[in-house]
Amino acid sequence: MPELLAAADEILEYPMVDRDPIDTWTHGNTTLLGDAAHPMYPNGSNGASQAILDARTLVFHLATAPTVPAALEAYEADRRPATTALVLSNRWQGPEQVMVLARERAPDGFAHIHDVIPPDELTEIATGYKKAAGFLPADLNERASLTPTVFSGVLP
Repeated sequence: MPELLAAADEILEYPMVDRDPIDTWTHGNTTLLGDAAHPMYPNGSNGASQAILDARTLVFHLATAPTVPAALEAYEADRRPATTALVLSNRWQGPEQVMVLARERAPDGFAHIHDVIPPDELTEIATGYKKAAGFLPADLNERASLTPTVFSGVLP
């Protein structure tokens, strides 16, 4: 790595950044989703996963609410608190936590991550992140579907 850096003509740094959560995403009949609504550190495929959750929730509310404004209000009420919590927790938690712990515990390096962080602790970190990000498998499997019920025209 030192040789690679020494041979480079130019070194650019792109820090991982996020933005403070905003108070509202919706203005009139326009709303934000994904990174436009909640830029966050790109850990654990946050950009893609949170945008998918946003889009899925927005479509559900557009299909089930009586009006567009009501749908947008319900979408924001569902998603903004969750993404705000994730943005804030990513500043001290998340996959980066493993790298910080490894550096603190073994500043001179290590042969295997389990020499530094026991498997149970790694599992606990991963589970906490999945829960905060909204994709803990057990939670996903137990939550209600976001597919609206459509009347088929046939009565039971």
